Amino acid sequence: MSMMYGGQELIEDKSCFRAQIGCLCGTSSCRCCCRFCPSVNESTSTRIVYIMFLFFGVAIMALMMSEHVQEAIMEMFPDENEVCLWLGAGEKCEAALGYTAVYRLGFAITAYHFLLMLITCGVKSSRDCRAGLHNGMWFYKSLVLIFLCFGSFFIPDSNHLFISVWMYTAMAGAAFFIVIQLFLLVFLYHSWTDKLAARVHNGGSSCCWYGGVAVSLSILMYLICACGVFLLVKFFVPEMRCRLNLWFIGINAVSCVAVSVVAIVKKGPKDIRLRLLHSSLVCVYVIYLTWSAIGSAPREHQEQTDVWIGPGHDVHTRPLLPHEKFYCGPKVEDKMVDEILPYITLLITFITVMYSVVGTASSENCKAIEFPSCPSQQSVQRHNVEDIGGQKVARNEASGVTYSYPLFHIMLGLATLYLMMSLTDWYSPFTANLMTFGRSWSAVWIKIISSWVCLIIYFIVTIFPTMLPNSHYRTAPINVSVINGYAGSLRSVHSLDDEAAVPLSPSKQTATVHQETTV
Repeated sequence: MSMMYGGQELIEDKSCFRAQIGCLCGTSSCRCCCRFCPSVNESTSTRIVYIMFLFFGVAIMALMMSEHVQEAIMEMFPDENEVCLWLGAGEKCEAALGYTAVYRLGFAITAYHFLLMLITCGVKSSRDCRAGLHNGMWFYKSLVLIFLCFGSFFIPDSNHLFISVWMYTAMAGAAFFIVIQLFLLVFLYHSWTDKLAARVHNGGSSCCWYGGVAVSLSILMYLICACGVFLLVKFFVPEMRCRLNLWFIGINAVSCVAVSVVAIVKKGPKDIRLRLLHSSLVCVYVIYLTWSAIGSAPREHQEQTDVWIGPGHDVHTRPLLPHEKFYCGPKVEDKMVDEILPYITLLITFITVMYSVVGTASSENCKAIEFPSCPSQQSVQRHNVEDIGGQKVARNEASGVTYSYPLFHIMLGLATLYLMMSLTDWYSPFTANLMTFGRSWSAVWIKIISSWVCLIIYFIVTIFPTMLPNSHYRTAPINVSVINGYAGSLRSVHSLDDEAAVPLSPSKQTATVHQETTV
């Protein structure tokens, strides 16, 4: 952009330095320094930065749970350190490491997002001054987060009251996060079947979409379930001593058959083939959770007792010897793989959790859980592009936010609690370390209970639809709008399934035209 001053043309400075200063100390969204990068939406840029902040926080938590890091830090402190003693953390601050350090960092990060949630309540567009705090001012927000993290270690806890109360509070928050994600997952499958129904309602062939797509996918999903159950029994029940695994597999397999029968028997507005597709998708996810659960058992759970009946019908017991201890699952002989696996599991867990967080704050999922002040659906509109140096940023929230800011921070806070509890082994933090991540009985029970909750939610959706929010609108007529050749959102004005769609679902297409102007 240029302007005339005193008869001379002045060219506005466009530099990466100016753009980053606007991001750190101003209200501009963050961007890359490379001008050749494609333009990014301000809503996308902001969420990426928040996720990066949480990633570094979780990485520090993971390091605190590493025994090698704990030993290195404890060696740095001399004996009788005054600061450590004043904090009640022991002579070498041993109580400020391990799960207690993770709890304190998790408390600080959760408080940080709770504060931002309060600040951003009611924000309607990025023109709001509070939206500038949400999208920019990263230097000041970083200082606040660092202050909270350091301050959390100065919270006195001589009787372990703070740690104990915070553990149960975080456990409740993490459980609530799991329930929300399972709730939205069930409605994700609802939205998929609704899209197939919409194809038929708008002139598509029922033979093609119902008889071809729905039936074929249902058969495929049930075959996957059957093969999954067979493989689980084969690899995770190698002998009859593995009764717990057999019970888990049997209960979930029978439950999957039961909900499938309910889907057939229960009459509803949907075609029976769509109801079977929905139940088959739920069953596949339940079998996956079953595999994930029994695969999370400790590699050596050896508290077993051998029982036999001797002469005179006397019952004799003895503990198993070390060489008789066993693990009910496929054994990994390569120790390197066994040591790297926790890090890979933690990374995958973080990615899936962040995917869920971003999707939950979207407009359709915000309305599905009936969160107040949800953003409205975006229509076809023109977006200005901010070009002050480096990558261009599209101001796609100038007329209205694309996701709920307060709900986004709530979900980031709950995700922090979930990751914190996963790292500290839920209700057994005293024996937890990084190498036991995802390999404990607490992880087994959390995943198994999650599979049961998923089945219960689906059962409620199928049997008692009136118990769901806005469920009396479910039979509204269905239409589909096609934008740029893709199936658009379900335009049933009062349909709950329209509002309960998936995180980052491609079904909700928004036609956007970027109008390049210099700001």
